[in-house]
Amino acid sequence: MGRGGLTLSCQEAVFRLLQFGDNITHARILTRKGGHGLLLTTDKNETVGIKSGFASGYAGEGPRRFSYILHVLWHHGTEISQAQVSQGILDRLDASALTEADIEAIHKAKPGDHWKYYMLPQHVGVSPWSEFPPAIPYAIVDERLADLALTFWEAPGDRLLTAWRRLEDAVRKRTGLEEHGAKLFSRAFVGDAALLQWADKGAGEAEGAAQLFANGFKAHRNRRAHREVHEHPAEQLTEFLMLNQLFWLERAAQQCGPAC
Repeated sequence: MGRGGLTLSCQEAVFRLLQFGDNITHARILTRKGGHGLLLTTDKNETVGIKSGFASGYAGEGPRRFSYILHVLWHHGTEISQAQVSQGILDRLDASALTEADIEAIHKAKPGDHWKYYMLPQHVGVSPWSEFPPAIPYAIVDERLADLALTFWEAPGDRLLTAWRRLEDAVRKRTGLEEHGAKLFSRAFVGDAALLQWADKGAGEAEGAAQLFANGFKAHRNRRAHREVHEHPAEQLTEFLMLNQLFWLERAAQQCGPAC
């Protein structure tokens, strides 16, 4: 994975494994002079090669990103070791042509711990996920938001406004109410006379869940509807996931008749 000599590509290759949920149990740094690749082992006993886009021994992006990736792996509980390898092994790694004999030689090489010197002080105390791109966890997305999730990054602000409108429409359809926004959500979910209630929640828990709708609308949707909002992608994704939780709660609520 990654591209030999291109640090960012190799960093993103490690990101993809971790973001998808792979548990990397061991990382062997493959070193030849100032160049480094990685041989990763997952909890599924899979072996994954990361090409030699990392570097050390000078001030630059190669060593900085190498340090960052080592911090990420260390925070994930990965066992890290190092092996000095031949230029031939690195060349075959970069060509996606490692042989079984190469892998056996790597595993037989005496492991070293010099890799700790590649970890720069600037990454100590920093979030291990600070450079991860925000990613939508499709497995938990409500099906009514599926099309918005698939195209979210094309226009996040528009997708969020559409999601809020869909939530209002869903609540109006189930309750017959004609209100909008916070007033709609309050009448639908809040209080003993709420038209949508959760049978599996106690009074306090139900009240807290109900308030999420009106308060979330007031905190997020109103400002987005009335002015241009400039946000970091992580903030936009956080709001989308909060909306997704509201869709889950709405789906779980039961319609309540006059006897409630």
